[in-house]
Amino acid sequence: MSKLLVFDFIQTIHLHLRNNFKIVVKARDISYSVGTLHKHHTNFSPELEKTINSEINFRNISNLIKFVRQHSKWYRDNDCINRHYFNYILLDPRVTNNLRERASHLHLMDVWYTFLRAIFYVGKGKATRPYVHLKNAQKLVDETNSLTLVKDPKLALIVSIWKANRGVLLTRAFQGISSKDAQTREASIIDALGMNHLTNRRLGVYCGRARSLSNKERKYLGIALLYKLMMKFLATEEKEIFPLKNTKAAMAA
Repeated sequence: MSKLLVFDFIQTIHLHLRNNFKIVVKARDISYSVGTLHKHHTNFSPELEKTINSEINFRNISNLIKFVRQHSKWYRDNDCINRHYFNYILLDPRVTNNLRERASHLHLMDVWYTFLRAIFYVGKGKATRPYVHLKNAQKLVDETNSLTLVKDPKLALIVSIWKANRGVLLTRAFQGISSKDAQTREASIIDALGMNHLTNRRLGVYCGRARSLSNKERKYLGIALLYKLMMKFLATEEKEIFPLKNTKAAMAA
């Protein structure tokens, strides 16, 4: 083989590899964030998982806020009755680990990922509704039959947090909205996080204009709402909620 042919062959391979590398770089967004080389594999929806593996997609969350604005406007114009509801999430403090205090030393994408992983239940309610779960879990603190706990993964996780000498974290947001509004927000957040990640046992129900949204758009609404929830969470101190009575022995005492 002549030197010219060898040179052409090497150049062809070099060009091929260089083009392939460009495709990889573009696909993984390396030029924007070297830290996204290691991808997180989660039980989140594909749409949400993209925001923790690509800085471009993470930054694009700001563009998804339009879904919240459209949703809120529709309910302001069409459902102004009994606006006493809110949404709430329950989080595991063993995952957040004082996230608010650590946030300034972390990349915001890492804060986002940690926050999402810590959420184990999404709900809607009014008044003291979130505390009903804690009251029910308190009855099971001394339960020795594992089958009883398996029946409700949410209560089982709350009990496991308490048995680790930690308290449950509760964040309430979007207060002063109607029941159907809160129901729709709950549904979109559940869809974004994914049923395989949460301890919720039922999918949410969409009402109003959200019923005409595509599956992706519903998840986009959920992602934008989750981002707002994270901002609310980071703006407040992590206050852990413990059971009033840890054990039956303590109750007897």
